[in-house]
Amino acid sequence: MMRDDCSMLTSPESLKDLAGALPSPPVSPPAPVRDSEFYCRDIVFLVEGVLFKVSRRPFEDESNAFGSTFKLPAENGPLHAEGSSDAHPLPLLGVSAEEFRALLCVLFPLSYGARRSLTKEQWLSALKLADMWHFDEVRAKAVDELRRLVPRHAERVHLARVYRISGWVEPALKELVKQDALSADDLQFLGWGTAAKLLEIRENVIFRESCACSCNYCTHAHGALSHSAHALAGYRPATVTAASLRRSTDFSTHIREVFVEGVDLF
Repeated sequence: MMRDDCSMLTSPESLKDLAGALPSPPVSPPAPVRDSEFYCRDIVFLVEGVLFKVSRRPFEDESNAFGSTFKLPAENGPLHAEGSSDAHPLPLLGVSAEEFRALLCVLFPLSYGARRSLTKEQWLSALKLADMWHFDEVRAKAVDELRRLVPRHAERVHLARVYRISGWVEPALKELVKQDALSADDLQFLGWGTAAKLLEIRENVIFRESCACSCNYCTHAHGALSHSAHALAGYRPATVTAASLRRSTDFSTHIREVFVEGVDLF
């Protein structure tokens, strides 16, 4: 009798019934996936002894220099890769903490559309680093802001040459030629070579043969007029000076003739 009971318990049908009565093991949920847009990795930079921890995304997506660097395999594994933590930051040499902070202010604007008010010096710093690390959009934004913040024509010439800014040099040179004088700061921004060329243009200003004025200067330059240029009797024309002539002359042709090197005009 005992033998029959044991055979019944160990029969395939009994084992199947017993297994069905046991609770099913829990089903593991699928592994979570990272969102393609809103899952950002951080990176830690070290600049002049200051640690900066920010998102890697703009450095990966907007800078060819950083993007190619991040693709290189880490020598000591991902946990010890440069930029992975405060203990293993990515050092940035040749830049100051203030310059890097200015770049970050442009890369990471305030939330919900608020705008940071950056100074001229901060925009210059952002332009310097954006140009060096190939942040093209930041560079274009900095140039646009500096167009408003840099009114001095000599400084515009200097910045245009340093950062290859298209369309800044020739208009600035035209205004410098028309100035009454060049200051010491202007000469420092321009350099002696450019300043000498500007002086050459300024000093070679002459009145055109079509001048209809009867002032002493024109009479000396072109001879006496055979007729009166002014209908009103007793009218005395305004005195024509080199300064007033410079302010009314278009120097585009003169500038292109004197500044023949391609590096001088953008």
